[in-house]
Amino acid sequence: MAFTTAVDQEILDWFLTQYDTPYAGYSTADPTKDGSGLAEPDSETTGYARVDLTAGLTRTDSELDNDAAIEFPEATGDQSTITYACLFDGEEGDLIWSAALTAPKAVTTGDTPRFPIGDFNITQS
Repeated sequence: MAFTTAVDQEILDWFLTQYDTPYAGYSTADPTKDGSGLAEPDSETTGYARVDLTAGLTRTDSELDNDAAIEFPEATGDQSTITYACLFDGEEGDLIWSAALTAPKAVTTGDTPRFPIGDFNITQS
């Protein structure tokens, strides 16, 4: 049996208080639960950078959603196909959450990857 909605909400509210500066990112492979499979594009050759979400997540029911579009820097080189959304506990910090994208996205030079408002969902259920 899953937690009740009330417990889900308490867990997510607690989660929001634990990280002063969470960052969004993405991976081209399954990061795995322990983070050992994380495969972020190379920042020096492709322009990839994590994005600060300090004021950008709100809990609704049993999930956290992004309040504003999450826009990554324009790709200066091919980044392969992104398959996972990720959340980190800092710009250079550790992976704290990941989820497979419903539709993988190839990122090539000139693309500006983004998650529209409400599309970066962290679910507790």
